[in-house]
Amino acid sequence: MTQSDFFNEPSNLSGWQLIGKFFIGLLIGGVIAALLFVILSFMWGMFTSAFGQQTGASINPLLSLILLFIWFLSTFIGNIAIGGVYSLFFNRKYYNTSKMFGLLFLTNGILFFFLAPIYIVFASQIDILFIILGFHILFSVFASASQIEFSTNPNYSASAFMWNVLWFALAFLAYALIYKLAGSAAVQQRIYLFMLLPPVLGYTLVPFGSGIREKIYYKFYELGNNGFYIPSVTESDEEETGWENKDGSEDINVEG
Repeated sequence: MTQSDFFNEPSNLSGWQLIGKFFIGLLIGGVIAALLFVILSFMWGMFTSAFGQQTGASINPLLSLILLFIWFLSTFIGNIAIGGVYSLFFNRKYYNTSKMFGLLFLTNGILFFFLAPIYIVFASQIDILFIILGFHILFSVFASASQIEFSTNPNYSASAFMWNVLWFALAFLAYALIYKLAGSAAVQQRIYLFMLLPPVLGYTLVPFGSGIREKIYYKFYELGNNGFYIPSVTESDEEETGWENKDGSEDINVEG
């Protein structure tokens, strides 16, 4: 078996598939934002009271746990939905659904237990809680998007990871700028922005950026540049065996 039998070329989304990724992310982000809007409508008084007090022991201690639940709803359900929709519409690439879902469960579960204490520590500081919430949602989307790409084609996990880091940073920067600019807005507008914006930004920008990375990388691949390709163990063994056989054949001197 030759090395070419193992070789995987990078994914190449069509223009319509790239647009489809963007609108899938926008749709799922919008659905999650709508669910959060319903939750806000039932707990509106708690949030407005917390913003009025800003800090102190008088803030409802359950607020941090509610925000933790909101993060869980925004990321766990949203990331599983992204994986399911991808396997439905892009089944030629996202075919290994069992591995993909398993990694998503593991990633979001670890993030939940790792970041839950942070919500509790800053339970009395509402402004910091919303920064944590935005970071948490965006980071979970980034980690899950990277897991989806890793499980699909691990040979290109390096380029996928680096590009997802870039788009996660851009999404968080956009959230931070809006958070800063909204400081003088009315309490109602601030709450809506801080709660509903992260899922829309995360599920729209990060997957869309991943699709752009595929388009750009495939152009370099067509030009003969595959610099971020990571060979598997089998490929590495085959390549070493090929070089050994080549060296051995050159050492043989047949006299005619």
